[in-house]
Amino acid sequence: MRKKVSKTMSAVIAAIIATSAAAPSVTYPVTAAGGNAQVYEFENGKTSGGKIFSNGTEGLKRGGDWSDATDLSNFSGKGFSYLDQKGTTVSVEVNAPEKGLYQLTFCYCQPSDRNRKVQYLNVNGVNQGELTFPYNESFSEVSGGIVLLNKGKNTVELEGYWGYTYFDYLKVEPAPEHIANLSPTTELSNPNASDSTKRLYSYLRDQYGKHIIAGQQEYCGSHNYNSWNSPDVFIKDNEAEFEYILEKTGKQPAIRGIDLLAYCTSSTWRDDAPERAIEWTNKYHGIVTMTWHWNVPSEKGGKDIAFYVKSASDKYTTFSITKALEEGTWENEVLMADIKLIAGELKKLKDADVPVLWRPLHEAEGGWFWWGAEGAEPCKKLYRLLYDQLTNVYGLDNLIWIWTGSTSPAASEWYPGDDVVDIVGCDKYNAKDGLPNLSAISATFYSLVQSTDGQKMVTMSENDSIPSIENLTNERAGWLYFCPWYMNYLTSEQNNPVDNLIDVYTSEYCITLDELPDLKTYPITESTNTKSKVLYGDANCDGKVDISDAVLVKQYLANPKKYAISAQGLDNADVNNRGDGLTDLDASEIQKYAAGIIKSFKV
Repeated sequence: MRKKVSKTMSAVIAAIIATSAAAPSVTYPVTAAGGNAQVYEFENGKTSGGKIFSNGTEGLKRGGDWSDATDLSNFSGKGFSYLDQKGTTVSVEVNAPEKGLYQLTFCYCQPSDRNRKVQYLNVNGVNQGELTFPYNESFSEVSGGIVLLNKGKNTVELEGYWGYTYFDYLKVEPAPEHIANLSPTTELSNPNASDSTKRLYSYLRDQYGKHIIAGQQEYCGSHNYNSWNSPDVFIKDNEAEFEYILEKTGKQPAIRGIDLLAYCTSSTWRDDAPERAIEWTNKYHGIVTMTWHWNVPSEKGGKDIAFYVKSASDKYTTFSITKALEEGTWENEVLMADIKLIAGELKKLKDADVPVLWRPLHEAEGGWFWWGAEGAEPCKKLYRLLYDQLTNVYGLDNLIWIWTGSTSPAASEWYPGDDVVDIVGCDKYNAKDGLPNLSAISATFYSLVQSTDGQKMVTMSENDSIPSIENLTNERAGWLYFCPWYMNYLTSEQNNPVDNLIDVYTSEYCITLDELPDLKTYPITESTNTKSKVLYGDANCDGKVDISDAVLVKQYLANPKKYAISAQGLDNADVNNRGDGLTDLDASEIQKYAAGIIKSFKV
């Protein structure tokens, strides 16, 4: 939390001495869009354990689970390659004219699985996440996302995870410049959002692409088993993950992940989750994100509850989302009663002036939860119903809505719409073979950025391994925050090595709890739909120019992570040689103006 500063120059000097120097920004050129695409044939590449057919279909044995309609004759060049078993690879060498972000497109044929096959994408030996290849019976193109390539030679490799896929060619072209610039909308989906919610969103937007915010999911269940001794203290016991982080790094996460797992009308058990959220925000001055593993009756009249479907767990529900959306059904009665209950719990946070990063109906596309088990359309309908009920019927203006998506070709069919989504999340679990995966998976990040044309911020809403700071900055993957799941997802070496945890939490690039500003007073970024009026010198956007603005500029220059300035404030404070960004000369000019030495700025 940012401390108050006195209106004296000695305070300015003390603040600068007390804060660390700003980390150097890492930037890479983005090649101009519109350049010619380069095409690389996989039959001219390399393989480890896979197959290369360099003379078309010659030597290809048909059979297995192919359909009779499979036709590989539309390949380009002289042939194609093939991956089957896990761990086999095919690769091509790509020559990039300059270092920058490039769009990848793969031409493939996948006639084996009516659903999909999944492979790993590796660039220059670093895993960039998974690529999904839907069923098709002849060669066609699918996006491979946006990746950072070095000038000159680069190796782009596909590694079999769930193989049985043919690859014809890779097309490489410069990424659109506006995607790489990471400039999301200034507006929340709810135009009536509370000031505290707008302040939090403005802060997140100001950090996006410049820093990553540390988060941690808490262990589900009651966190105050001694409530009879301290009934008003809700963050006390069972804090293993947070104690572990503090012990290893000396820091605490800025964001606390909380699950409303215990809240439904089919159960009377409660675990004080809203109360912990309020305490984390108002007492510890942190940020809270909440998800909802929505338990429903396992069957009509049943006493058991579950959120998984039969194919995903032995403890499952047959609850139908389609029937739940029909008025007059028992499922609909449960649905609407649960929404009313959860609205009451979230209202506790509204009444306490606590904004929430709200993440309902997560991982729907996976199909393992009942809300995603019957396809995209009913899931979107439920999401929009939930949005309307919580926002318009129950008046919850403290929610920032997060949609947990994916990079599959079908992801757009599941997306509820820009008008009801504020942030796009990705639940990343890609540690493999007993080893951590510290990649920043920039291809996944930029695919998600591209999915909304750059309008929504993108975050790692759940994860196993936390990417290394080196990979985050080198790959230019601007994830808003990370949030490891609890227990061994955080504490095991095969997910999060202690050395990397320390490097992340103590780096200048990562924002921890002690480095958050006072979010109750953080300036609200003006909407881009209306041109903001510049008040020269007003760095803190309080409507006046005084010595506190000079102090803030000095603090920002010394430690921009802790002493943030909004986009509007940065524009206001640029009063010396306007257009060159903030420098000590800007602070000096503001100081002179506040002291009455100058009457106006030369802008």
